[in-house]
Amino acid sequence: MGCCSVTARGTKENSSDGHEEAELLQRDESRKPSAVSTPCGPSSNGGPCCIPQELAPILFWGRTREELNQMILIEPIQGWEGQGIRSYGDVVMSSLAVMQISHTEEMSECFMVLFPLHLLILSMDHRERRFIYQGLLPLSGMRVVCEPSKTGYNFEVSGPMIEPRQVSCLSSREKSLWISALQKHIQEANSHHSPVSPAISVLSYLIPCDQLWQKRELIKHLTSCPIQKWEGKAIHHMGPVIFLSTVHAAHTIDGDFEDRILALFPEDLVFLSVDLHKTSVTHQGTLPLNAIHIEDSLVWDGRLEFLIAGDLMEPILISCITPEDYTQWIFHLQKRRGAATDVWQQLLHLCPVGNI
Repeated sequence: MGCCSVTARGTKENSSDGHEEAELLQRDESRKPSAVSTPCGPSSNGGPCCIPQELAPILFWGRTREELNQMILIEPIQGWEGQGIRSYGDVVMSSLAVMQISHTEEMSECFMVLFPLHLLILSMDHRERRFIYQGLLPLSGMRVVCEPSKTGYNFEVSGPMIEPRQVSCLSSREKSLWISALQKHIQEANSHHSPVSPAISVLSYLIPCDQLWQKRELIKHLTSCPIQKWEGKAIHHMGPVIFLSTVHAAHTIDGDFEDRILALFPEDLVFLSVDLHKTSVTHQGTLPLNAIHIEDSLVWDGRLEFLIAGDLMEPILISCITPEDYTQWIFHLQKRRGAATDVWQQLLHLCPVGNI
C-alpha cells in the first residue's frame, strides 16, 4: 500500500478530481473504478448517505462507501475498545483523506467517519482488509479552519482537546461537503439542545481509568492534546508511556490527598491534574527517575500506598485506586530504580570516585 500524495492535489488545481481519485482506487484490480466519484453526503434524516448501489463507486476492497460504512458498524475494528460503536449514532458522512498532525511531518492515509457528535479516524490494513482504530474526536468545541487563499483541497480541525490536524481531501467537492457537515454538527454538539452537553469531554469517559481500554485511550489523549502549564520538552518527545493511572497524592507534611494522573516515562515521572468538569489537563510537576526512589510499600486497612522520596524533594505519598495499579507501580518504579543503580555502578567501575 502506498500513501497517496497530497503535493499534487495541493498544487495542481487544473487536475481533474476524477483522475486524482482514480489513482487511489486502482488498488482494487477486480473492477475498473468509475472516473467520476460522487462523495457521500448526509441524508435528509442525518443518517448514512443513500447513493444507489449501481451508481456508488468502488472505494477499496471491492466495496462501496455504503458497504464500508456498514462494515465499520458491524465488523470488529482493530484496537477498538470501550462502548459499542453503534452507540455513537448513524454514520453521517465518510471518505478517504490524508491527515497530518501539526507537530509531525508524517502524512497518513485514513478513512474519516463522521457521527452526529464525533469524528472517527481509521487507518486501513489493505492486506487483511480491515480497519484500525486511530482516534475518536469529540465535535464539541472543535473548530474548522480553511484559508481561501491557499490552493488545494485542505482544511484544518482543532479544538481545546484536539491537537490541530491538517486534512487533505480527494476533491474540492469533498472538501466543501466535509466543511459543511462538520460545521453543522459542531454547532449541534455545542447547542444546549444537543443530547450530550459540551461540558462532557472525552476525559469524562476515561477518568478514573480503572480499565485497560481507558488507560490506552488516556495515553493517546494526553500525548495529543494541549496540557496547561506544561514545561520542558513536548510530552510526545519524552518517549513512550510505560504505565499510567489515576492516583491520590499528598505531601506527607500536609496529609491532604489530591486527585492526580501519574504517568511513567522512560526517564521521568509526570504528575497531572484534571479540572472539576474534566475538560482540561494541567501539569503539576515532573520528577526525574534518577533522583527519586520509593520507600517500603504500605498496605493496611485496605489502602494501597507507597512513598516517593528524594534528596531534593519533600516525600509524596501515593495511594492507588486498585490492587492492580498498586502492583504495577511498585514493579515499574523498582525496576526503573534498579536499572538506574546498575548504570551508576557501571560508571563508578569505569571511573572510581577518587578520580572523578
